[in-house]
Amino acid sequence: MTQHSVVGVSAKRLDAYDKVTGRAVYVGDMKFEHLLQGKILRSPYAHALVKRIDVSKAKALPGVHCVLTAEDVPHIPHTTCGHPLPFDSPLDSLILETHVRYVGDPVAAVAAETREIAEQALALIEVEYEELPFYLTPEESLAENAMEIHEGSGNLAGEIVQEFGDLEGALKSAAFVVEDEYDSPIVTHAQIEPHISVVVPDPGTGRLTVYVSNQVPSIMRERLAYILGLDRRMIRIVKLTVGGGFGGKQEPVYEQINCVLAQACGCPVMLELTREENLACTRTRHGTRFKFRTGVDKDGKLVARDIVVVQNTGAYASHGHSVILNQFGQCDSLYPCPNMRFWGRTVYSNILIAAAMRGYGIPQYCIANESHMDHVARTVGMDPLEFRRKNLYKLGDKRNYAAGEVYSCGLPQVIDEGLRRIGYEEFRKNPPKDDGPVKYGIGMALSSYNSCVFPHSVELSGARVMVQDDASATLFINCTEIGQGADTAMAQIAAEALGIPLDWVTVVEGDTDLCPFDAGAYASRQTYVTGNAVKQAALKCKAQLLERASKMLERPAGELDTRMGKVIERETGRELADLRKVAEELVYHLTEGGTCCHEVGYIPTDNALNYAAAFAIVAVDTETGKLEVQKLVVCMDCGVRINPLTSAGQLDGGSIMSFGFSTMEQILIDPKTGRVHNDTLLDYKIPTFADIPPLDTHFVDTCEPTSAYGNKSLGEPPNISPAAAIQNAVYDALGIPIHANPLTPERVYAAIAQGRNKEGV
Repeated sequence: MTQHSVVGVSAKRLDAYDKVTGRAVYVGDMKFEHLLQGKILRSPYAHALVKRIDVSKAKALPGVHCVLTAEDVPHIPHTTCGHPLPFDSPLDSLILETHVRYVGDPVAAVAAETREIAEQALALIEVEYEELPFYLTPEESLAENAMEIHEGSGNLAGEIVQEFGDLEGALKSAAFVVEDEYDSPIVTHAQIEPHISVVVPDPGTGRLTVYVSNQVPSIMRERLAYILGLDRRMIRIVKLTVGGGFGGKQEPVYEQINCVLAQACGCPVMLELTREENLACTRTRHGTRFKFRTGVDKDGKLVARDIVVVQNTGAYASHGHSVILNQFGQCDSLYPCPNMRFWGRTVYSNILIAAAMRGYGIPQYCIANESHMDHVARTVGMDPLEFRRKNLYKLGDKRNYAAGEVYSCGLPQVIDEGLRRIGYEEFRKNPPKDDGPVKYGIGMALSSYNSCVFPHSVELSGARVMVQDDASATLFINCTEIGQGADTAMAQIAAEALGIPLDWVTVVEGDTDLCPFDAGAYASRQTYVTGNAVKQAALKCKAQLLERASKMLERPAGELDTRMGKVIERETGRELADLRKVAEELVYHLTEGGTCCHEVGYIPTDNALNYAAAFAIVAVDTETGKLEVQKLVVCMDCGVRINPLTSAGQLDGGSIMSFGFSTMEQILIDPKTGRVHNDTLLDYKIPTFADIPPLDTHFVDTCEPTSAYGNKSLGEPPNISPAAAIQNAVYDALGIPIHANPLTPERVYAAIAQGRNKEGV
């Protein structure tokens, strides 16, 4: 594998100092003269019509600058889904509603001199509602006599049916057919920083500058312009430091409301949600039900797979059906099968909106699919590891549904390394003896994940590299830093391509007035897509520098190269000149001087797959249902790691997030009202440091030829397989499959009790 000077080095993050010292500027730190505070009046009902609204008392309150209802704002049906054009989701949303569809749906908005005054104004708004039937589950929404939540939808936001081969024939001839259902819960992003924006209108032109905590500045600009009925030039997006996104900030959530408030008031407005609003009224991961029918021959080889998926998208589609399409795209990436059907439906309901969340539907699919695979293996009489190895994807295998060719696959290596680290063979040979009511189990799970969304959506990323007269460089990107270290990785790629030290690179990002178009931070796409744009722009600058060096040294440019700020002889590595002198000569030459600045827009034509294997050892108390994860091992193939230090942080953090998904996280909704029960971080449980199990993470290095420096996706994949490994370890300990997560003591104990009842105990 090629040795690099900057790429592959554990570099200090560019934003590290500012974040640890408190110098980093978040949207909540913004200060403007005459800055007003915005607040939203929300529906108390899960489904209703606004029959009358009276805002006169609120408007009369001293300190209130404006009160807006649906009558006062543009009435343009839109989707908030944060994907590039063309729209791939129903245009089912409005800025403010008169037909409210979940508890928390915005009905009116207020801007006032203080938050306290704004809250008082909300209390003075009088609204008369006509309550309508509401449905909290897909089953209720799809019932024969159910009222349509969106007219003409049949309560479906999308549907896909794809079939390959002869499914029913293969199932009839199979030696074994195994059927399962699995429910995955609604969970929330739980970002530390709530949703927040500041909108500043230009009094002369009416142009809006929107300061946001957001993942997709370029898409945010386009989407807000569409929603507000403005030309895109009338909006500038400035993304500041993001205190957590995880997909929940991959669309305009309430920024459009803040825009109309700022327009109406003619001065800056800050709209910051409370923690309760953030948990109960923003975005979630889709709750999903999976049904599997799998046929296996007498040798344990998969011959047929029938996968039926129904997901709850909530009151509005948002990213809805795209999530199911992503599940379809992964359904034969690990276990190819000649006869297969995938039937997916995205269903409206009267709960808060489901959208993008880290892994984009694959964590739900993985925990269900890998649990089912364990059940199939045990039904056939095979060890789950042996069964997987028999049916596993191998490099060069044909897949029914694939985005491009697979050039790198470290799947066998991640399995072998994980087995060694968890001690799988030893556990199987000498399993721990039961400790009274405590039983022990070991489980594994595999996952795959794309490195972008090609060919299903526009994947354009732009990068501009400007080399200064001292050979330092400024990199302009809208590849969004949201905490994952993207700025540092892009700077490393630019420095490597230019042949300069990392600290010679300055990154400017997240400003639509300054930086070229980029689809944004989602789909684990940035080092794969934007990385290629950065490399190509930097190489163009390097070529220009070497042309100047060629004239200075009177040697062909093809014999020259750059490394760590020096011009070197390509063959020997001997230093020939200081690159700073070359850059200076390039700019200041009397007759041939010029600038060194190049911009590249890159669109991939491939989509590399990340692979991971997770293993878990658990102890389960059969008297209480309490689960202890005694060891969690996660091994990953993400290609070449641009920055090993931040890569390790991603793998650790994602594994912990997956542990929470498996064991404790779930949004609970009151069946009588549709309200979220647990809308505080006291009641919505996420892992703390005290909860994290012993964690062993490891990378297996491969080299992906379609990327900038051999890299593949890394942001989302760590959040996928650990939950499924824990689920399967509990199955191994109890001998009872549990068909839902999280594995709370109540759920585990109920499964144990149900198993005892079946056995007549």
